[in-house]
Amino acid sequence: MTSSTFQGSESGGNAHASTSHGGGTLRKWIQFLFILVSALVIFIPGLYHYGIIDPSDGLYAEGAREMLERSDWITPSSNYKPFYEKPILIYWMIMAFYQLFEVHEFYARLPVALCGVASAVALLILVRPFLGARASMFSALALLSTPIFVTVGRVAITDVPLTLFMMLGALCLFSRCFGAHWISLAVAYCSLGLALLLKGPVPVAMVAIILLIYLAWTRPKGTEAWHQWWWRKALLLHPLLGTAVMLSIAAPWYIAEGIATKGAFFQEFFINQNFGRAMGTVNHQNPFWFYIPIYLGGFFPWSVVTLFSIRRYFSLVKQRWLPTRRANLELFSIIWLVFALGIFTILKTKLATYILPIAPPLAILSGSLLDRVIRHRKSNLLSWALLAFILIVMPLLAIAAPAICFKLAIDFSGLYMIVGFGFFIWCFLVIATVAAFRKKLEASITAIACACAFACGTFVPTALQYHYIRSDRPLFELLRRVVKDKAQVALYMRDSPAVNFYLRRPIKEIKTLLDYKMYVEAGKKPHYLLVTSDVMEQMKEPPAMWTLLDKRSKWHLFEVDP
Repeated sequence: MTSSTFQGSESGGNAHASTSHGGGTLRKWIQFLFILVSALVIFIPGLYHYGIIDPSDGLYAEGAREMLERSDWITPSSNYKPFYEKPILIYWMIMAFYQLFEVHEFYARLPVALCGVASAVALLILVRPFLGARASMFSALALLSTPIFVTVGRVAITDVPLTLFMMLGALCLFSRCFGAHWISLAVAYCSLGLALLLKGPVPVAMVAIILLIYLAWTRPKGTEAWHQWWWRKALLLHPLLGTAVMLSIAAPWYIAEGIATKGAFFQEFFINQNFGRAMGTVNHQNPFWFYIPIYLGGFFPWSVVTLFSIRRYFSLVKQRWLPTRRANLELFSIIWLVFALGIFTILKTKLATYILPIAPPLAILSGSLLDRVIRHRKSNLLSWALLAFILIVMPLLAIAAPAICFKLAIDFSGLYMIVGFGFFIWCFLVIATVAAFRKKLEASITAIACACAFACGTFVPTALQYHYIRSDRPLFELLRRVVKDKAQVALYMRDSPAVNFYLRRPIKEIKTLLDYKMYVEAGKKPHYLLVTSDVMEQMKEPPAMWTLLDKRSKWHLFEVDP
């Protein structure tokens, strides 16, 4: 069985993709530009409208600033001390933008946002040979309208770049199984090398396991023995060459860091962080059901939409040998999504952003589902569902909006802006409903996908801005007083990279009585102390010699001189 036979009866599926999907060169370029511009509009504007959001946003923004200040491109730092919890790539990305432009929150977030843009464009290009032009565009729009993906893509953390590199690695290797050009191998292994440099060996292992499960699960029909077919496909991926490429990208820094830290990095990162997080011996321990609300809410609406195809997904898994490229990509996406969700659910250490790499497979399944709705002409169900949504759900949201804004301390200008955004979304949905009733399903579903992307592109930046105003700007305002009073300042029983970022200096972190005594006795007066509300609750009552100077949100500013 040759590699062309592995593609099965692709001619029917591909002919459909190239004809009914209007797969001409002009349409492809229009779709490419549409997704590119949409992604830029969703990810870039407003990155400068809010300051550092602690802790993770500040951790990498400040760590890169400290490294640049020291002209050290090898060892990450936090509060001017070596920081071994993450490899170097995210710091290099941010440092490069600092070096090219200036140290600013916008440039700390820009490389991550550009990775979000690249993810949408790459998804469009990589799934088009399998799904066709229309479904690939819907997949890209689904990714751009995934709330958690857009949110995380607008702060300076590692998860969106990681998702990009894992997606490139997984989809390019999958494409190679279907006879894609050898360039797909180069892109795959270079991307996985960057993932190794960004987050360590776990993402590389995950991509390898997902691909192996797919190859082991799919069973060829014909005379060729299964193990011969499997072995031939594995060799087609040139794993030894790929390993050499990945190591050539990542190993030089790991070796340099190991030498520079005399092995301390390897002990902390590989043993304490990777193994410790798997065993739950480090922080962020959460119950097994932790990801259920994250999946349903953070990936809405696609986490719910794909439930309507659950029977099809079980059918794909049971068939094992699938005749079309589309079905094979769907099966691969199912394995990717289920494996990633399952493995992160099993691990004791859980954070909401850990499951972000399931965004691409969920977007692929969503795009394929939307395309099937058009091809199967399911207009009645869609039209009545849309009508119910705009007549029942949207008015309820409009009624609830003032109460939500009051709860979140959003002023009237913010309320008016949210209502305005909601009106535009309502207009999109009205257009989609009218088109559905008139049997114009492609126009209807395109309007729905655009409405979801517009919602993410407007509400997510607004939510981040108001989160900053409520939670993190109060700290910035207190630091302005510290600078004005020319005071020493320390953090009590916690850290905050934002303090280092804004003051541009090391900050004393007081965790013991000896730390406190040394701080009060050192340096010029006055000595200020920043304390959060949760620490205040544990203390019951602050010491009598502490004088409360100001309180903003969760932050208390004390003067602690005797």
